[in-house]
Amino acid sequence: MTEKRSATARRILLLVIGLLIAGVAVWQFYKYRIANRGIHDAVTGKSGGLYRIHYDDLTFDELGGSVHMKNIVIAPDTEVYHRLLEEKANPAVLLTLHLPALDITGVKTPKALLTRELQGGRIVIDSPVIELAVNPARQEADTSAVSDDPVRDMARQLLGKLAKISVDSVQLNHATLSIRDMQTGDIVYRFDNVDLSLSELLIDPGSHADTSRILFSRGFSIACEKLLFPSKKKKYKTEIEQLRYASLNNSLEIGRMRVEPQYSEEEFARISRTQIDRYDFLLENIRLSHIDRRSFWSRIIADSLVVGNSSFKVYHDLSYPRDSVSKVGKYPQQLLMKLGLPLSIRTAVFTHSFIEYKEKNPKSGHAGKVQFFDVRAVIGNITNMPAGIARNDQCVVSLHASFLRAAPLNARLVLLLKDEKGRFHVSGDMGSLDVHSLNPLSEPMGLARMEKGEVEHTHFDLDCDDSSATGKVEILYKELRISVLKADKEEDKLDKRGLASLAASVMIKRSNPAGKEQPRISEVHYPRILNRSMFALIWKSIFTGVKETVGMK
Repeated sequence: MTEKRSATARRILLLVIGLLIAGVAVWQFYKYRIANRGIHDAVTGKSGGLYRIHYDDLTFDELGGSVHMKNIVIAPDTEVYHRLLEEKANPAVLLTLHLPALDITGVKTPKALLTRELQGGRIVIDSPVIELAVNPARQEADTSAVSDDPVRDMARQLLGKLAKISVDSVQLNHATLSIRDMQTGDIVYRFDNVDLSLSELLIDPGSHADTSRILFSRGFSIACEKLLFPSKKKKYKTEIEQLRYASLNNSLEIGRMRVEPQYSEEEFARISRTQIDRYDFLLENIRLSHIDRRSFWSRIIADSLVVGNSSFKVYHDLSYPRDSVSKVGKYPQQLLMKLGLPLSIRTAVFTHSFIEYKEKNPKSGHAGKVQFFDVRAVIGNITNMPAGIARNDQCVVSLHASFLRAAPLNARLVLLLKDEKGRFHVSGDMGSLDVHSLNPLSEPMGLARMEKGEVEHTHFDLDCDDSSATGKVEILYKELRISVLKADKEEDKLDKRGLASLAASVMIKRSNPAGKEQPRISEVHYPRILNRSMFALIWKSIFTGVKETVGMK
């Protein structure tokens, strides 16, 4: 009897083992078919048919909790997109994604089945190529607020029917990201060699409101070797290098930012065929500190911006006809209002900068340079957000520099934010200098050579708007002597005009004040040349006041 029971037990045990083996074999045969169908249904279903997924290989170990996929491509279905376009329901963003490899470890599959919680250990993605096509017509241009919370929407889309997604770490290595204009097809930005790291990632219905997290993670860092801004006209190349952000110290660092013209000064003017400013800007060692991570995805709010070294050069050639394109509405504070991105930076500091305005005079055939060395500028209240402007509608720039390396200059610029007329106020004081230091400027630009004299002090105070500059210019000087020049084009030099110089010596006022008289103060009203910049308006207004005080035409 005992033997019969033992035989029966063995048969049952063998049957169970056989069924288990058969079940495992059937599961191994069908699990990839089930997984593949589930992946395709998830991508297509969640996107309403807009996206399709393709991959070459899928392997996973449900017991070990690992997943490996190769050559994954997620791309929009063009037929569905065109149908949405006809229905005027086209999305604001289209995603195209290529992942050469995806590895996930530590996935707790049973818990996901029992509690609708997906937990994983580590996700690694190597060398992905990501492209976002953006529809400008669907972008929110209001800088006062953002109506939708993109992080909350992202959480809702990622969760689906799950209650929670928890991952120890996500690592993205050597990624390439492009932002393309959906309407024109042009690439607006391209990020090269991006590394991204997320730690303690948690997505649940309340995670978007956790202010200690950024992109659902306790720790977030990103590094980008180069950010490019391709230009269709190819007159400029704009690059940002060595961009880094770390949530640990909550700061964004940029090694170098360059707006570089692709043509020489002469070639740029020839191609433009009109008087268009040529810009050449360089900024190095940039740091944006104490960023408000709660609004990271919809606006930029930070305590300070510090720029180590910087250079701002502008070239203008008067040999060509004036550009007919108006620059009204393009003062810095006006462009800030049109930025399209809510921005608030309490203080910006440019620690060591160089500023140059270079203008070519066709009468002399040469260019003069207005240069400022060792510039230190502090800018307060950089904002386009209505709440901030309601508290303080002034953006104030304090500047200290060396004018032509010859005289100290202190200036203050007050920009009225959101002012309909673009009003601003500029004032400044410059110390003494020997007039010979002005010749590199006065000879090519004014066909005048400073032979003798000393400038003791210069003060200017101007109220400006979109149409003009009005105010006072005071220059105190003594024993001024000037020669009038003419261009010798054959020998490419400037010669003294004898009779004109004699006449100038009679006409000019050699000192201010003269004797015991009160100092002469020039009342300036300079109509703005509408196709010229803010700097040109300020410089020309001051120069007009100086000429009037001296007695020059």
